[in-house]
Amino acid sequence: MSLKKEVIVLSDIEMGAGNLTDDFISDRLLAELIVELSNRPHPVDLIFNGDSFDFLKCPSFQTNQLVYHRHITEKVSLNKLNLIYHAHNKVFRALKKFCKTKKHRLIFTIGNHDMDLVYKGVQNKIKEYLGKPKNVYFKEKYRYKNIYVEHGQQYDFLTRINFDKLFLSYKGDTILNQSFVSFGIISRAMELKENHPFMERIFPRKQLLKLHRSAIKKITRRTVGYFLKSMLYYPIRYYYDPTYTYPRELFRELYLRLKNVHWDVDKVIPTFKRKKRRSLKQGKIFILGHIHEKHIEDHKGVVIVHPGSWRDEYDLDMNTRKLTSRLKRYVQVLVTDEGTEYQVIDVPVDRSFFNFDKVIKNEVKYVMLAAKEERFTPALV
Repeated sequence: MSLKKEVIVLSDIEMGAGNLTDDFISDRLLAELIVELSNRPHPVDLIFNGDSFDFLKCPSFQTNQLVYHRHITEKVSLNKLNLIYHAHNKVFRALKKFCKTKKHRLIFTIGNHDMDLVYKGVQNKIKEYLGKPKNVYFKEKYRYKNIYVEHGQQYDFLTRINFDKLFLSYKGDTILNQSFVSFGIISRAMELKENHPFMERIFPRKQLLKLHRSAIKKITRRTVGYFLKSMLYYPIRYYYDPTYTYPRELFRELYLRLKNVHWDVDKVIPTFKRKKRRSLKQGKIFILGHIHEKHIEDHKGVVIVHPGSWRDEYDLDMNTRKLTSRLKRYVQVLVTDEGTEYQVIDVPVDRSFFNFDKVIKNEVKYVMLAAKEERFTPALV
């Protein structure tokens, strides 16, 4: 059996600026994996499957202060990329080593947190950081043999990207045409994220919000306010600003989320199956990101996989209030002359347990403690 290619898929790394909105701290672990892959004797396609960079929650420098811009020009995106590069230089160095092997390929698919990758200037700058290799690609989707990879935001009503209209024009500038939720996060959620930097790392969200009453009140108040203003006030107040339009189904979405106390991203697999039903053929492997939960569905020869996230995330035990650090995972697909075989590989993280009640009393303290345990130094905290 001859190994023709190894395909490695990682999702939702979300490298940020090294500030309180940056939830990625596993630089050492990720860099070690990339270096290990770079030394493989056979061709490797390394796919960073969307939300590799957290441009969405990443600030930019303006007049010596950090600012969260609503109108994202290429210049703003490059400013953010510079912060990400310096905060996570170890990962970029490992990727540079990987790209030196010409038979390997590095592919970035585009997610809702790193839509900035559609800017050619951003793509060129990343290639420059990696030594200007010719084996780096930026794609909406990845296909090879019977393998299909995409991030998954296109199957989530509130986060999908309009790939037919990536840009808007505002006051003479070209800006990103981001999703409704992305504009909302930039405008309404970043102050909350800075005040509660640990909270978003805890799962499951429903149990978290039951224990964190003050947070659910803030989230509900801000979210409902933004939804209502987006429908009734902003389109009039900001009539000439194209970032203040909203989807027609927004009122129904608001009602359902209020009813279910659901402020997280939607599960995408049911929608994916419905839209891709003609493509769900025996022997195909579909790999998605977007949802940070591990999911493997292997039925009648059709495989659908969510490997999970590489952010710093925790599972909450409601009885003991213990927070357990989640494993990192990736999908490995081996392509041989006899076909393909896949597995989801766990990458253990050697971490302490945290107590939920202590964490919510001083979230910044535990953000820093988690970073210290992974030997990561947040650049802007």
